[in-house]
Amino acid sequence: MILITSPSVARSGVRPLSRDVSTADFLIVGGGVIGLSLAYELARQGQRVTLLDKGEIGREASWAGAGLLPPANQQHAWEPIEQLRGLSHRLFPEWSGQLFEETGIDNEFEITGGLYLARDPGEAASLRMACLQYEEEGVEVVRLDLSEVAQQFPHVRVSDEIREACFLPGEAVVRNPRHLQSLAAGCRQRGVEIFARTEVTRWNFDGDRLISVETASGRIAPQAVCLATGAWSQVLADHVLDQGHFSGRMQRPEIEPIRGQLVLLDAGQRFFMAPINEGIRYIVPRRDGHVLVGATVEEAGFDKSTTPEAVEDLANFARHWVPELAEAKLVRAWAGLRPASVDRIPYLGKLPHLANVFLAAGHYRSGLHLSPATAVVMAQLMCGRTPEIDLEPFRVNRA
Repeated sequence: MILITSPSVARSGVRPLSRDVSTADFLIVGGGVIGLSLAYELARQGQRVTLLDKGEIGREASWAGAGLLPPANQQHAWEPIEQLRGLSHRLFPEWSGQLFEETGIDNEFEITGGLYLARDPGEAASLRMACLQYEEEGVEVVRLDLSEVAQQFPHVRVSDEIREACFLPGEAVVRNPRHLQSLAAGCRQRGVEIFARTEVTRWNFDGDRLISVETASGRIAPQAVCLATGAWSQVLADHVLDQGHFSGRMQRPEIEPIRGQLVLLDAGQRFFMAPINEGIRYIVPRRDGHVLVGATVEEAGFDKSTTPEAVEDLANFARHWVPELAEAKLVRAWAGLRPASVDRIPYLGKLPHLANVFLAAGHYRSGLHLSPATAVVMAQLMCGRTPEIDLEPFRVNRA
């Protein structure tokens, strides 16, 4: 049998499905950071896992982001979503180290700290409230006046326009594409079967139980399935429910794509460490001298194109705060589609009225950040154990 794959697919060991796969403990549909992380965690527990994606593995929103990992503290968090963030904050260094040992792929995880600035009065008030919440949850916050910003961050343009500033020493970064490569490689080493460019064409049910799925190249009969297809998860969940004749009987998940455009600048070398955040936008330096700048928040359907206006605005944003970037070359621009639930809280749990079909989607701008914790609690749930975080607020049929 001869398989023709792209070089990137060949390196990570993924391939098109070209034979009949009869059984698996778990089937994961979706090869982004949520699906790969869940597959990796299940495989670490000795489960047999198959993962499919209708496109390439590790692309879409998971690949497109900037890799920011804000700090959190699970021990003192009182909201379940903050507990999820806290668990991920604890797991990311552990996972990064383990994946490097297993695969030799460095995802460039670093604790760099993060500088937060506000010019607009409303954003300044929001930043003050965020700092208070961080402090209440036991996260270290360093509040800064203008002289301290100028002294500690000499590359930043400092003026009276800055109304609020703080530094979060615990903020970290990771390089998304390399993290996804390490996850795919780690999954394969632990026996996960990963199939790219493979779409489920039919879902076969016996009552409320999924018994098998069919693709153009074969049939898979898993014990349970998790849908983790990001911005496409609502469409897929609707399709599954309709094929199972559950139409109209339940509250369905609502997930919409939110476009985020980013630009990549080449500064030649890395001359600052900590990302700079203002509102929804950020400037993230990389080890290789490139600087990521993002991101827009746009309702544009499934359109992943970039716009000249947004690209120029993001480049100017970076050059405003870091004058040395004025001569940096604009390398490229791209966009990702973030999966946003109505309340911006992810769906983690079973699809209603189905015994063995689960959903892990709707993480909005925090998919990478929440991926290790999502994998852990979903693996616990799917294996019949009590998740260490209460998943009731994340249930699929919440109002």
